[in-house]
Formats: sequence, C-alpha cells, structure tokens
Amino acid sequence: MNAPRQPERRPRLDPEGDDRPGERAFTPTLLVTLAWYAVPLCIYFAWLLSQPPVDATCADDGCTVAGRLSAAIAGGWAWTLSALTASLLVAVLLRLPRAGWRAGVAGSAAAILGAGLVTVVLRTAGWVI
Repeated sequence: MNAPRQPERRPRLDPEGDDRPGERAFTPTLLVTLAWYAVPLCIYFAWLLSQPPVDATCADDGCTVAGRLSAAIAGGWAWTLSALTASLLVAVLLRLPRAGWRAGVAGSAAAILGAGLVTVVLRTAGWVI
C-alpha cells in the first residue's frame, strides 16, 4: 500500500518573497503609504463635520459646513501635500534595492520619514504648522 502523497510544503518564511529580481512591489508600498494619510484625513473630516460651528470663527470662515471644510483645507494643504509627496518618494526609494523591506513596513516607514522630513524642513523655513 502506498501512503497518500502530501503536497510539497513551502517554507513558512519565503526567503525570496516579494523581493525577487524585477518584482519590487511598488504598488502595495505606495498604497500603504497613502493609507497612512487617507485614514487620518477621513477621521479628521468626520470629526470636523460633527462639531458645531463656533460663533467666534463664523465671521471669518462662515458657519456652513463648506466654510469650515474650506478653512480646514486652506490651513493644511501645503504641509499635507508636501508630506505626502515626500513620503511617496521615500517609499519608492525604500523599495529600489533588490533585498529590501516588505511592502507594509516600507510604506509605514515612508509615511513616518516623509512627514518628519517635511515637518523639519517647514519648521526650519519658518512655517507655523
């Protein structure tokens, strides 16, 4: 009697993984980096929309939801877009070497490094964030 053949098992930790030559997985890395900005942004806008208008700022920004949203966007667009751009650039640079970081780790590190770099540059330039 022949014993049933078991399928060949691959090692649990694949040494090649997604770091095979020519397969650097830029898309998952960039998506993780974008998620680090998109999720907090959605939470912030949900919080902003749930807050009642403050009478002291109604004269300047307007009491409508659109007025509050436009004031929030106008106050932080430069920092957010420059931090996102720097983070995406860092994400690509982290994925360039053949044996590099995994997509999730590289995306998370890129978001942290990009935002920190832009914060230091803008604060040094005199911007109040």
